[in-house]
Amino acid sequence: IIIDGGSEDGSVEVIKDHEKRLAYWVSEKDEGIYDAMNKGIDAAGGEWIYFLGADDRFYNKDVLSSLFDERPTPKTVSIIIAKVILPNGKQFKCRFNGSIIFKNTLHHQGVFYRKTVFEGYRYGMIDDNTFKHYKISGDYDLNLKLYYDGAEFIAADTVVAKCGDGISLEGRLSGYLEEILIRHRYVRTPGRIFFDMLTALRFFYKKAIRRRILV
Repeated sequence: IIIDGGSEDGSVEVIKDHEKRLAYWVSEKDEGIYDAMNKGIDAAGGEWIYFLGADDRFYNKDVLSSLFDERPTPKTVSIIIAKVILPNGKQFKCRFNGSIIFKNTLHHQGVFYRKTVFEGYRYGMIDDNTFKHYKISGDYDLNLKLYYDGAEFIAADTVVAKCGDGISLEGRLSGYLEEILIRHRYVRTPGRIFFDMLTALRFFYKKAIRRRILV
């Protein structure tokens, strides 16, 4: 399944060249990345959902078979987490534990979600009445929700993807503000203020690092 946001850079022509191999594709304007992902979820007919960006690719051709064919996955498992290679070449290992309260510890391309996770849940949606979506941190909303729901998971010792430069890596202030908003949605204890302060420190630290690199 390919969801394209109405590209005019030749992407549609490339898609058409391979459309016989596709279950579904569409190219039209959307309200952002999570609106596009919801279109993909709605079109999907399989048991598992996985998101791969235009600049991302599977680590090798055996990734899916190594995850799903070589071991049974209990029906009670909602997510499978794994590892990815970041643009800088470093390996990122997804973690699904209490540290997710501090920040999103799951990488978008390192997680497989059972499709039933999205039943009654619109990915990245801020408000069901206004249909507004998060710009950057919608995956954090989903992952934190699953953590507090006590979702069962499997941690695979497998590298599944090589990742491109996603919008979350740009270090935009809006992403950090969304993170705080999402945390307040699920974390009810006063201690969340401490984590909010750490989020602010992360933003200013990364901003200082980027300035130093540019200079």
